[in-house]
Amino acid sequence: MEPGKTRDGNVSWTARASYDATDTINVYAGVATGFKASSINLSRDSRPSLSDQSALVAAGLASPNQTYGSRYASPEKSTSYEAGIKANWGQVTANVAVFKEIIRGFQSNIFTGTGFFLGNAGKESVFGIEFEGTVRPAKGLTLGMSWTYLNPKYDDFKNSAFGDATGITPADIPPISATFTAQYDHEFGNGDHLILYGDYHYESEVQTVEGLPGFIVKDPVTGAVLNYQPGLDAARPFKREVSDLNASITYAMANGLELGVWGRNLLDNRYINVIFDSVAQQGSVSAYTNQPRTYGVSARFRW
Repeated sequence: MEPGKTRDGNVSWTARASYDATDTINVYAGVATGFKASSINLSRDSRPSLSDQSALVAAGLASPNQTYGSRYASPEKSTSYEAGIKANWGQVTANVAVFKEIIRGFQSNIFTGTGFFLGNAGKESVFGIEFEGTVRPAKGLTLGMSWTYLNPKYDDFKNSAFGDATGITPADIPPISATFTAQYDHEFGNGDHLILYGDYHYESEVQTVEGLPGFIVKDPVTGAVLNYQPGLDAARPFKREVSDLNASITYAMANGLELGVWGRNLLDNRYINVIFDSVAQQGSVSAYTNQPRTYGVSARFRW
């Protein structure tokens, strides 16, 4: 049976090689490993592993209508591969990276409405491409842009909270995200600065959560799962697309005093950040939304 304690050990490493192709262009490639220690589910709904069923019954410790889940998650190990180009031409910079990350034993933690289901995926992977760059077209003006493409997948996840999730796309990872920034810094003759700043962040539509355990069909007597699919279907309508515009105006005095006016989410884009099964209310869901349009003023003094 479960000993109630864990002991892990690991050596992580990073290897990287780079080459200056010219005075302004550098190419590189690298590989790195990572490690996350084992975890124990301490929520009130923590359930023993199914593999311990026979031992619990033999010891007379199994309670009536005992159900099983996962109280323990094994360590998580990752390997990341990355190659890219970094360029700096003074007024223009550009960085491009291509990467692949493989996580073995990915620790999944899903809220069930009364506790958490903790478990390991056999393998999760994500392929990605990143670009970021800046340009300074005029004195004091800097324009920036970053863009990311991600393609995640559960390559092997037979014992998820929703049964065999192998091949399913993990939730809450947008395929495309991009940020555009603009800053203009005007210096006056007395050393004061007027700084205008704005940024726009976009995330393509993505499913907010993979599934809702409260909608899984179970045997009312034994608690055994009869059908996982309703739990997956219940989550599909809940998707998020982010379109977020922020801006600020700051007057920075030479004596260290800074006065500013700012606005966040100026487009008042509303979406659900997090959705989950309502506590102890099977068939009901709760959610947290993003912040609405917000304005404010600020003052800061630099010594």
